[in-house]
Amino acid sequence: MSRRWPRVSRGEGIAAVIGVLALAGCLLLGLHAPRTVLLSYLFAWLFWLAPALGSVGLLLVHALTGGDWGFALRPALLAASRRLPLMALLLLPVLIGAAVLFPWADPQAADPNLAHQRWWLNLPFFLVRAVVVFALWLWLAHGIRRRLATPAAGRFAAGGLILYTLTVSVAAIDWVASLVPRWHSTTLGILVGTAQMLAAAGLAVWISVTRPDSGSVLWTSRRLNDLGSILMVLVLAWGYLAFMDYLTVWIADLPSETVWYLPRVKSAWRWLGAFLVLFHLALPFAVLLSRQAKQRVAWLAGVALWLFVAQIGYVAWLVLPGLRAHALAWSDPLAWIGLGGLWWLGYGARRRAALELGP
Repeated sequence: MSRRWPRVSRGEGIAAVIGVLALAGCLLLGLHAPRTVLLSYLFAWLFWLAPALGSVGLLLVHALTGGDWGFALRPALLAASRRLPLMALLLLPVLIGAAVLFPWADPQAADPNLAHQRWWLNLPFFLVRAVVVFALWLWLAHGIRRRLATPAAGRFAAGGLILYTLTVSVAAIDWVASLVPRWHSTTLGILVGTAQMLAAAGLAVWISVTRPDSGSVLWTSRRLNDLGSILMVLVLAWGYLAFMDYLTVWIADLPSETVWYLPRVKSAWRWLGAFLVLFHLALPFAVLLSRQAKQRVAWLAGVALWLFVAQIGYVAWLVLPGLRAHALAWSDPLAWIGLGGLWWLGYGARRRAALELGP
């Protein structure tokens, strides 16, 4: 039983209390500006979903491809994957407030462009898709955890990665793209999925190489180099997909596609875009190109933590500009702290339990 319900630390308990208080602050703000607070909540929820769901994706990738990096990160990835039931529960405010948050859900919306999208963008079908998508994610997470040490892991991962890609694409369309109903993108799903894996890898690498309770893991130069290479590949993949999406829109110059980018490049949000290009892509990639940097714990941990934290900017870029002309609201940090405090409760305990079980 001690392994199934590991004891949480005092720090995790404090984080949870702070999280509850922050969410209470969000609730008070929401009485006066419900859409603003719900948008902040969706932004924070998508951020904390990333390391949980991205960890499932990385576990599937490692089961299919192998590699020492996966064994080194496995305790952290397993612990993060167990946050998915919590994230399913925390999605309820978004589902309950969907009619307030999403423009297409307003029964008085007079946009003629929505008429041919009603077969997909309607509340009953939206709620059904959310339930089905999360049920499949929970099944994938449970299935790969059960099969990790068995020969069936590779076969499960092969089909699991296809299902993972399809479900992340559906979720990205519902929870991100539909905030601007006229917009569509064929790369959004895989782009969001890659960003989630990058966030999960950043958190897992940082936790794994800096925590003193890493058990018998020996952080050799080769192992550190492998971890750095995984981060570099994910950074490059995310940057490539984001650039190709922008380039395609720029070449086509269609109103149905530029409607997404106009608020992001013609307003104060353009500075966030510049930040992401410089500090979420160029700088981490340049550091990770150095073998010496990847083989030093301090440098690798710093880059990994930075990539995880910089994900805040990317999720804000995805969610906020479409419905908010100004930059930030007080509810943004409150929602992020609130959900983060609850997310952290039990994460360290789960990781310590996974360390005790070994590879």
